[in-house]
Amino acid sequence: MRVDRDQVVAFRLAAHNLIRRLPPGRLAAAARPVGVQDSRVDSAALSLAARAEGVDATTVAAARADRKRLITIWAVRGAPYVVPVADLAVFTVGAMPTNRQSFDTFLGGWAKPIADAGLSPFDLLGQMARVARVVLDGRDLPVDDLRHAIYDRVPALHRVRRPASARADMPEPLFRALGLTGEVCITDGEGTNASIGLTEQWLGGPPPPMGPDAARSELVRRFLHAYGPATEAAFAEWTNRSRGDASQAFALVTEELAAVDAGAGGTARLLSRDVDAVRHPPVPTGVRLLPPLDPFLQQRDRATLVTDPALRGKVWRPVGPPGAIVADGRLVATWRARKTGRRLEIAVEELAPLTDHVRSEIRAEAERVAPARSCSEAMVAF
Repeated sequence: MRVDRDQVVAFRLAAHNLIRRLPPGRLAAAARPVGVQDSRVDSAALSLAARAEGVDATTVAAARADRKRLITIWAVRGAPYVVPVADLAVFTVGAMPTNRQSFDTFLGGWAKPIADAGLSPFDLLGQMARVARVVLDGRDLPVDDLRHAIYDRVPALHRVRRPASARADMPEPLFRALGLTGEVCITDGEGTNASIGLTEQWLGGPPPPMGPDAARSELVRRFLHAYGPATEAAFAEWTNRSRGDASQAFALVTEELAAVDAGAGGTARLLSRDVDAVRHPPVPTGVRLLPPLDPFLQQRDRATLVTDPALRGKVWRPVGPPGAIVADGRLVATWRARKTGRRLEIAVEELAPLTDHVRSEIRAEAERVAPARSCSEAMVAF
């Protein structure tokens, strides 16, 4: 089977609910495909606003704290993600490395110091999780307080020598891997101001059960539905695990996969159930303002979305990336926003000259997403 670039982009846009918005109140469905990263101010709310009608900061907070339909966890790559509570295991247990080589990939520069200390990251993580269950029992803690409490109570961590690139003694990727155990979640705030609690206590009961293989299989399905056709190498990069671990995960669903001719990129995989959808995707229409690190922008084969390397450099900057504007299936501009009182001021940088119609659509979309930043109006400057 062979598909072209336009088919792939349109298929992915539809899979991310970026062609037709979901009705109001469907936040869990909006977050369901691959979760929503929450690493920047209000980024999760902005991503959800691009996918569902009637999203504002209040509705997102209520879906988490009051209705317990969404939960924030350290998930894929150890990044904070907002995911449906029903899918908790998919993005925790399903994203956990399964062997030492894969865990070393996840740990990055901390892998060698941990190995040099004669320690197993799996054993260390188990000790850290046991401490977390004790110190968080009946209370939430600021993330830094939890970090210090665990470091003080796990003597083996003191044997690990900090790599030159690190700023603290706690191996941060290992600390974030606590989220992959499913034991802890982010109960409030973000970044260094986040509060951490025990998942079961925050939910008021045990999370929905799912075995490790079932969770890993489902994560592969979600990845391929959102980013397919894709390769095992792309899945390894997206999850920050080893290529061998990714291959084993793909093997769990091998009977559900179809091979796709990706041209110069070689053979990629697609869920068999998605073959017709990628052959005959809906026509992309409308404008969406996607925040930095939006799930749609997390696709690993960026050249599929933006063919010009110079333009890709403007969109996927390694430090302080902008948001991206998609119009009728094409990435046409980047944007940055700042709040001034109750007004959201948006600066747009065009990647190519925009028509008056597209500019008008961008202004209208800005008004739709402003409530996600707790703003009542938006002002756009091109």
